[in-house]
Amino acid sequence: MNRRRPSRTFLRVFSMFGLIFAVALTALATWSIADEHRGSEAAAEVLDVEHRGARTFLTVQFTTDGGEVCGSTLRVTVDGNRAVSVGERIRVHYAKSDPCLRVREPGDQSGWAIILGAMVLLITFAILTYVAWRRPRPPLPLRYAGMP
Repeated sequence: MNRRRPSRTFLRVFSMFGLIFAVALTALATWSIADEHRGSEAAAEVLDVEHRGARTFLTVQFTTDGGEVCGSTLRVTVDGNRAVSVGERIRVHYAKSDPCLRVREPGDQSGWAIILGAMVLLITFAILTYVAWRRPRPPLPLRYAGMP
C-alpha cells in the first residue's frame, strides 16, 4: 500500500504552530513557578476533608499577608496531612498574584511537572521545525550511484 507523505508546507505550518504553542506554554509555566515562589505561607483551618479513592482533598480557609480571607480546596500530597480532621490547622503556600486560587501545601513540588512537560514539547517541536525548514540535501552525483 502506498501511503502519501504529508506535504512540506503542512509540516512547516504544523511545526511552527507547535513551536509557538510550546514556547507560550513554557513561558506560562515559568511565570507560574516564579509567581508561586514570590508567594507566602499561612496557617489555614481545615473546613472539610473529602476522600476520593486514594486521593484526599481539603477545603481550607486562611488569611493572606494582605488581610484577604480566602477559602480554597487543595489536594493533599504530603503524607503528614493525610490524617488531618476538620478544625485542625495546617500550613499552606499561596501564590502572590491570585492567592485564593493557587493554594498548595509547602512541600508540594507538582508544579515542576508542567514545566518539564513544556520543555519536552519545546525540544520536540524545535527539532521538528528544524527538519521541516532545512534545505533538502542535493542528490548524490551519478558516479556514486552504485556504491553502498
